Amino acid sequence: MTATPIDPATRRLWLGRALLALLAGTILAQGGASTVALDFAALGLALLAVAAAAAPVAAPRLARLQALALLLLAGLLAYALWQTLPLGDSPFADAAWRGLGDALAGAAPRNAVSAAPGLTLAAAPALAAPFLAFAVALACCQTDDEALRLWRGLAYFGAFLAAFGIAQEVLWPDQLLLEPKRFYLGDLTASFVNRNTAGTFFGVALLLNLALMFADLRAVRLSALFRHRRRRSRDGWRAALLVHVFAVLDCATALFLTRSRGAIGATLVAALVAAALMATRRLTADRPREEVVERWRRPIVVVAALTLTLGLFVLFAGRTEHRVQSLASEDGRWCVFRSTLAAIADHWPYGAGLAAFPDVFPAYRDADCAGVFGVWDHAHDFFLEGLLGLGAVFVVAAAIVYAALGAALVRGARARRRMRFLPVAGLAALVLVSLHGIVDFSLQIPAVAAYVSAAIAAAVAVAVGRTDQGAERRRLENRAA
Repeated sequence: MTATPIDPATRRLWLGRALLALLAGTILAQGGASTVALDFAALGLALLAVAAAAAPVAAPRLARLQALALLLLAGLLAYALWQTLPLGDSPFADAAWRGLGDALAGAAPRNAVSAAPGLTLAAAPALAAPFLAFAVALACCQTDDEALRLWRGLAYFGAFLAAFGIAQEVLWPDQLLLEPKRFYLGDLTASFVNRNTAGTFFGVALLLNLALMFADLRAVRLSALFRHRRRRSRDGWRAALLVHVFAVLDCATALFLTRSRGAIGATLVAALVAAALMATRRLTADRPREEVVERWRRPIVVVAALTLTLGLFVLFAGRTEHRVQSLASEDGRWCVFRSTLAAIADHWPYGAGLAAFPDVFPAYRDADCAGVFGVWDHAHDFFLEGLLGLGAVFVVAAAIVYAALGAALVRGARARRRMRFLPVAGLAALVLVSLHGIVDFSLQIPAVAAYVSAAIAAAVAVAVGRTDQGAERRRLENRAA
C-alpha cells in the first residue's frame, strides 16, 4: 500500500498549529523564565524549524528573509561560543580572568572573552527562540490566508490570556497560575512573573486585535448600519467586529492593570502610529458622494482615530499616572544605565559575554543611587545589555534586523490594500517592543520575544509575499512568451 503524500497546505496548517501550541504553552509556563520551560521551548522550535524545511518558502523575498534570520542566529551563536572558549594569553580575554590568575598565585585561569562562560552558554536557547519562531512562522505563511490565520491565533490567545489575567486578579489576586504570587502583588501579571513583561505582551496583543478590528471596519457600510432590514449574509462581519472591539478593550484593560509605565507609554505611541497609518486609507465600505467629502474625509478620520485612541488610554491610565508621579524619583534604573554604560566602555568592542550582566554589573554598581539592597539581573534596557554582552556584534545584528524588517513592513504598508492592516500593525508592534526595550527587558523573556517574532513574521509575509508571487508569475509569463 502506497502512503498518500501530505498536501503542502495541510502540512503548513499543522505546522502553524504546532507553533501556536508551543508558544501558548511557553507563555503559560511563566514566559519560559525557568530553565526547563526554556529548554523545552527551544527544542520544540528547533524541531519545528526542521519540519519547516519540508515546506520551503516559495516567495523569493520571504525565502531570503528566512535564510537571513537563520544565518544571523548561526552567527550570533558562533560568536557567543567563541566568547566562552579559553584563549590562553590572548588580549581578547576579559580583564577579570587576568586578575583571577594573579589572585590564584599562578593558577591558569580560563581567559575567555566572557566574564561568565556558564551564563553565556546557558543563554543560547533564549537567543535562538525568536529567530526560530520567525523562521517557522514564515514557513507557515505561504499565502495571505495562512498569514491571517496565524495572526488571528496569536491575537485571540492574547485576548484569552488578558481575560484570564483580569479574572485571576479579581478572584485570586495572590495566585500566579497554580503557585502563590510572590512579586508584584496588586499588579496584573497573568502567567508572567514581571508586570513589565505582561505589559509588553498585552500591548502587542492589543495591536494584533486592533488590526483585526480595523479590517472588519472595511466591511461596514455606515449608511446601512442602522437600517432595520439587514441581510443575513452581513451578520458575520457585525459579530466579528464586536468580538474584536471586545478583544481590544479586554487587552487594554489588562495592560493598564499591569501598571507598567513603560509598556503603557510604548503601547500608546505604537497604537497612535497604527491608527494614523490605517486611517490614511478607506476605513469603511462607504463611498463618498461629493468631492468635498472626499477632500476632508481623510483628515477627519485621522483626527477621530487619534482622539479615540487617546481617550481610551486617558480613561484607563489614572492609576498609572498616579504611580508615575509617586515613584518617578525612586526608580534606580537611570543610575543603572550610567553604570552599564561604564561597563560597556570597559568591554568594547568584544563584549563581556552574552547574558553575563549579573556577574559584570556588581563591579560597576553605584551604591549611592542604586542602593545596596536587591540584585540587578538585567540592565532594564535591552539595547544596553546587548551592547554589554555582545559588543560591536550586537550593533551589526540589530542594524540588519531593523533594516530588513523595516524595509519589508514599510513596503507592505505602501503596496498592499485589503491586507494592509497586517504590515501596519507589524510595524507598530516593532515600534512598541523597541520603545519598551529602552527601559525594560521584556524582549529578553523567551516567550515574549518568540510571540512578537511570530506576529511580525505573519505581517512580513503579507507585506512582501504577494508582490513576490506577482513578480514570479510575470517572469514565467515572459519566459513562456
